[in-house]
Amino acid sequence: MFEVPARATPALEAPVPLVGLGRFVHEAVAVDSATGILYLTEDRGDGLLYRFLPSQRGKLVAGGRLQALVVDDLRGATTHNWDRTTVPVGHELSVSWVDLQNPESPLDDLRKQGANAGATTFTRGEGIFPGGGGIYFSCTDGGSRRSGQLWQYRPGLNEATAKAGEPTGTLKLIAEPNDPSVFHMIDNLTISPWSDVIACEDGGGGNSVVGITPQGAAYPLAFNAANESEFAGATFSPDGSTLFVNVQFPGVTYAIRGPWRGAQPR
Repeated sequence: MFEVPARATPALEAPVPLVGLGRFVHEAVAVDSATGILYLTEDRGDGLLYRFLPSQRGKLVAGGRLQALVVDDLRGATTHNWDRTTVPVGHELSVSWVDLQNPESPLDDLRKQGANAGATTFTRGEGIFPGGGGIYFSCTDGGSRRSGQLWQYRPGLNEATAKAGEPTGTLKLIAEPNDPSVFHMIDNLTISPWSDVIACEDGGGGNSVVGITPQGAAYPLAFNAANESEFAGATFSPDGSTLFVNVQFPGVTYAIRGPWRGAQPR
């Protein structure tokens, strides 16, 4: 991973690798503004959910501790719910975190190190975004029909001070419709001004932008009628009036304007 400064005037930046954040199939990262902790997803069928505790808040190059999430009642288990339901929708799970001893992982085995230490496995972790009192992340092909899962990790009060293995926050599976007409292989996420998750599909055969309430009900916001490319990079303007979203190919950004009051879950 690398830090890319956001500037009004573009400029070159020295490409300093943040080796402490681990060598694995990185997909996305969310920063908890309350603690400075980073949460990271891994786009693999046997991936983990990681967090990075910086030694110096806001100075990632100074290093820190990389950890993987452990569901205390499901140590080493998988959560994809493909063949049987391991995690029911809405069930709140107590979690802890395990330290990873070799973040640079030259053999591309960081997820295996974590699983051997009890970390819980997630399938194709992709979009992740902080808001609504937690950290939301998607698993693109979770569920019995592999149409996707939306999870919420809610940090504990001792999130920044707990020792490895001590219980911290809670994990909840918010939505797993197992119905491609509700949502299909959700990827990038953002949080709307009205506190719903906005998710971009990457399922092929026509992709949508969908809203998902904290209770797990989904509703459509947009459909890509131009081609079968995925939506990505959804974000709202500071005043909440405009949703910006990209279509990956051929590389187009759309501005979708509210008002948003009429959006109703289906």
